[in-house]
Amino acid sequence: MTARTLIALAFSAVPGIALAQADDLFVFELTETGNMSNSLIVGGSTLPDLAEDLADTEGDFASFDGLQFDAMLRYAGVDGAIDINYDPSGGSMGGAVLTINNIEGYDGPPIVLDEADGDLGDQLQDFFLKDNPDIIKDFLSAIAETSPVSITDGNPLASTARSANFRFNRFGLFADASPASNQINRMFVDRVDPGLEGDAESAEDDVPRMQLGSAMIDHGGFLSRIDFTGQTVSAGDFDGSSFDVNFSTEARLNERVSLAFGVPIGYHTIEGADVFNIGLHVNLPINIMLIEEDAKQGFSWTLTPGVSAEGVVSYDFAAGGTLYSLGVTNAFRYDYDRFTFIAAQQITIHESTELDVDEYKIDPGIEQQILKLGGKALYRFTDGAAVYVGGTWTDFLEDAAIDDYVTPVAGVMWQLKNGANLSIGYEGDFGDDYDAHGGRLTFQMPF
Repeated sequence: MTARTLIALAFSAVPGIALAQADDLFVFELTETGNMSNSLIVGGSTLPDLAEDLADTEGDFASFDGLQFDAMLRYAGVDGAIDINYDPSGGSMGGAVLTINNIEGYDGPPIVLDEADGDLGDQLQDFFLKDNPDIIKDFLSAIAETSPVSITDGNPLASTARSANFRFNRFGLFADASPASNQINRMFVDRVDPGLEGDAESAEDDVPRMQLGSAMIDHGGFLSRIDFTGQTVSAGDFDGSSFDVNFSTEARLNERVSLAFGVPIGYHTIEGADVFNIGLHVNLPINIMLIEEDAKQGFSWTLTPGVSAEGVVSYDFAAGGTLYSLGVTNAFRYDYDRFTFIAAQQITIHESTELDVDEYKIDPGIEQQILKLGGKALYRFTDGAAVYVGGTWTDFLEDAAIDDYVTPVAGVMWQLKNGANLSIGYEGDFGDDYDAHGGRLTFQMPF
């Protein structure tokens, strides 16, 4: 028998105590007022449902029906996030009353929910989801500074980090998966069919075409790309998994300037609690320096300013919000024969705004800046295959539960003659009390 099983049996033998799992995301600890020997611990992965049962003293809380008690909420690893007192007969009309004496990040007067105003369970749910957006804003902001699994900010899973990652990987560390036309030509210049003259030409319809090997690529000035990432996550006491699929389309305005649109979609689950992310990015890659098409070596320099809007929501966390960001990604690239070296830097500014949907209002109170520094080295073989290795350091410049973390990457890439690229590799995230292991799959289409 494991130590955890023995502890569970010991607690189950004591009347009035229910043992929550050590990795429960949300845990209420109840103690009867004036009777410290009568206590109850209940945990779960869906906060609104737990809160409703607590306020109505139903479900796992039924043994405290009719009793006055104090309750403390452990929220996503943050002890004492909320302190509550329940009195079954202290209301204005002799009914039950629930008083929130303390809530993380809030320093105002106690919040009183009276049964005379309606069902307490419904009132407590509404407190988290719609009735007190300013209080919840301060609460979620404080949680982001202390919880390793906050959904809005302060860790690699959060909405701010996902937004910064999409921009940095697309226009920085993995920008070579969507190379400029002359960089594609240079990859295959040694294999151009001698029967075809010139490396690039335009047809009578003015549609740009690239000659690669023996193929003529008619891409109309557009390139589209899909990136998949997936990870298993261990953050503090919690485990979970994370998945992202990122769509982007780049319109080449000319050799120097492009307009790129991106739609990153993310989902992750922590101990059974589900979180959904979606964003819209608009970026303007500017090629300040480009390597000559037939050069064996040379520097490239791309500067990419951009803006974005994101939405994150989780019923289980009773949290969410809308965010916007602006930032700039700087990428230096040096090609030498079969080698490519990339050094990328990025700074982004993230702010939140109130999400108002029907009767629900929520604002996570985000004011964050994120710095990312990374590099990658790639070597091409003669058959179009390539291997790469690199890494990124990410720093939350404002208060965060995980101040900084590193992301090593390694993998293989196939650069095809039709202009398409396919890459697959390992990607992890490692910070203080945070580990994630996973992979990346990128497909750059030739149109």
